[in-house]
Amino acid sequence: MISDEDLLVLYEWIDSISLSREKKNIARDFCDGVLTAEIMKHYYPKMVDLHNYPEASSTQQKLVNWNTLCLKVFRKIGFSISNEELDNVVNSRPKAIEKVLWRLYNKLKANKKIA
Repeated sequence: MISDEDLLVLYEWIDSISLSREKKNIARDFCDGVLTAEIMKHYYPKMVDLHNYPEASSTQQKLVNWNTLCLKVFRKIGFSISNEELDNVVNSRPKAIEKVLWRLYNKLKANKKIA
């Protein structure tokens, strides 16, 4: 479980990065993987080609985006998402993306990408 204090840190971190869409409903905004790809582009500009992540409404395309992110980016930095987590994120389940982003935030801190 992620604490309220951790959520505040997480939301401030996300707000500190320039994203192509305004965050209105984080579960829906991040479910297609596009904004997560943009976050990764911010920290690893040479590793992420944003044209590989089209905005998506179908579950199939959302999964394609996330799987691309997992294979091309996350694996290279030693980060992974379980199939259950992926299913929860793609289906916009409450707090699913926050849990994944919190782990990612901490991974980026461990990799010294975030001070």
